[in-house]
Amino acid sequence: MSPHPTLSPEGRGSKSRTGNCRYILCMTPDPPKRDPANLLIHVGLHKTGTTWLQDRVFVNNALGFDSPWGPMASPAVAEFMLVDPLSFNANATLERLGPDVDASRSKGFIPVLSHEGLSSRPVRGTYYAPTVAKRLHEVFPNARIVIGIREQNGMILSLYRQFVRNGGVYSLKQFIGTGNEPAGWSPLCRLEFFHYDRFVRCYQDLFGVDNVLVQPLELLRDDEPRYLKRLLDFAGSTGSPDQLGKAGVSNAGWGGQTLEVFRFFSRFAVRNPLGPKQPWSVRNAQRVCYKIDKIVPKSRHTKIEKSWKAYIKERTKGRYEQSNAELVRMTGLDLASMGYAL
Repeated sequence: MSPHPTLSPEGRGSKSRTGNCRYILCMTPDPPKRDPANLLIHVGLHKTGTTWLQDRVFVNNALGFDSPWGPMASPAVAEFMLVDPLSFNANATLERLGPDVDASRSKGFIPVLSHEGLSSRPVRGTYYAPTVAKRLHEVFPNARIVIGIREQNGMILSLYRQFVRNGGVYSLKQFIGTGNEPAGWSPLCRLEFFHYDRFVRCYQDLFGVDNVLVQPLELLRDDEPRYLKRLLDFAGSTGSPDQLGKAGVSNAGWGGQTLEVFRFFSRFAVRNPLGPKQPWSVRNAQRVCYKIDKIVPKSRHTKIEKSWKAYIKERTKGRYEQSNAELVRMTGLDLASMGYAL
């Protein structure tokens, strides 16, 4: 398989726009700008800068984008994720969503369908990536796909933090398992899900290698203009990275001690599963934890978080090197310099 032409910036040995050499990709030079995409579909993954993309990039007309269904597209959930498998109808879905795509394009924008849940929901133990990918292809076979990735250990820790913030009561060990579960049993967060090469290949096989862009979170953190330029070039936008300010941190979380306190509260303050409005007990627990987070010594947070990181490192040792090496071969991304195990 040839390298992904949209994923290779400057040639070998040259510097990025900011002078940071950590993220030089060494397969081929930058491709020429493409024609505007008929539709850009952002499928996640979770915890890879999705909030920033949805709130600041994909709704930004100055960058050439338009999100006709809102920053986090609810039709992605209704039409592709939660729809009953026996009732999915690609033609009917296209009839419902197609006019919105056409309306955005008629205004000169690149329409975007974005929802990280399209990739699966590991914090809930629900995995359906191949099924959703096939549905997306049935409805929009000419779409271009954006996939965000993140170094696996950092990804797992961030997902656990989200799990607890969402009312989860499992310990980290229960969340990702011990590796010795009986046959037929598995943790909510399955470590095999983070073999990114398999996820990327699923979309490349369906939409074509040239129509799938892989964007590491680490590139966004260290070279935001570069990250954005790759996205704009891939989508065929005439916008400029200079039209957007520095990202900053989205969804900054509580410290480790606060999360442990909230996990305890969640045993008694049960969340409402049928909508965003939560009962008084949950809202009160959240208010208390916001106050706790401000007064607990940082050293206490750090101690707990170090133990989490140590356990994740132990569980993932030797697990992702081959997958990451294959992803390097598929995309040309210099994952080693970004801290990925190789």
